[in-house]
Amino acid sequence: MRGIDVSSYQGKIDWNMVKKDNIDFVILRSILQSGKPDARFEEYYAGSVAAGFRPDVYVYMYDLTPEYSRIRAGKVVDLIRGRKVKRVWLDLEYAAQRNLSKSRLTEIIKAAAEVIQDAGYEVGIYCNQDWYDNVLDVPNLPYLFWIARYGKNDGTAVPSLRPAAAAIWQHTSNGLVDGIAGRVDMNICYKPELFGAGSDPSPMPSSGKPEVKALQNALNLDGYRDNNGKPLEEDGKVGPKTRAAIAKVVLKSGPYSGGWYRVGSEGVMVNWVQIRLNELIGDRIIALIGHLLTEDGRYGNDTRLIVGLWQELRGLKMDYICGPATITSLL
Repeated sequence: MRGIDVSSYQGKIDWNMVKKDNIDFVILRSILQSGKPDARFEEYYAGSVAAGFRPDVYVYMYDLTPEYSRIRAGKVVDLIRGRKVKRVWLDLEYAAQRNLSKSRLTEIIKAAAEVIQDAGYEVGIYCNQDWYDNVLDVPNLPYLFWIARYGKNDGTAVPSLRPAAAAIWQHTSNGLVDGIAGRVDMNICYKPELFGAGSDPSPMPSSGKPEVKALQNALNLDGYRDNNGKPLEEDGKVGPKTRAAIAKVVLKSGPYSGGWYRVGSEGVMVNWVQIRLNELIGDRIIALIGHLLTEDGRYGNDTRLIVGLWQELRGLKMDYICGPATITSLL
């Protein structure tokens, strides 16, 4: 599988052209040394997902203590929470880290990995061949490796240079890809199951299910119609049309501009949310408020509290409002 990794240095990207140039996967820079998102992260994330990718992300690790690596990892998790991201790659090439003992560096890596894994994401390590051979305590790092080894770095991949331990081989920083004006890092993935390029990037269920049919019915009753004026097919399967309907209905919902269900919102979709919460965590709801949620389609304080509980249990951003990510998690 052919892939690229990008940061704001690549400038504006035409993701549809990238896809047509037989690129199977993408890895996006998440945050900077300051902890702020890459300047084009939102743009790249939205564009790549719209083109059919499910991007991974990477983060350059500047940290010299486990405490700071946990903080950095937490900022990455905050950035990707609720998005279609499966994996975070820890980029290990900071010169100051070479002065640390292998055991200390392993502590730093594992501290970050724990934060990311506890939030429900997979972890991999990016490094060059020298770091893999001489700096990292590889036997004590049970993660996938993405290894850079360039050779002449002329844009080509020389098979004899392929790192034996690499799940992904970054073979050049001088690649050329349609849709990107300048040079770009090129990668080869030897484990296609990591990305499943060309498939639906959503983790939502694909077979007909009653809770999905109920969701589709609620979307229609709350006014969903496509561009041809047709309601959503209630087939119990979550495909592109259902995902689009969720976004369309939720974003226009509620008494506040900007959408999303929160205190004051009403509708059949709110009723569906209440029913699903009762089905999924009824015991916890009773323990917290003494009774199940009233399934009345009104987003009151009880519903707000239980939405927050659900978000905490699922590792979502705990904002007590119900947007597309929270609705998707209820499936």
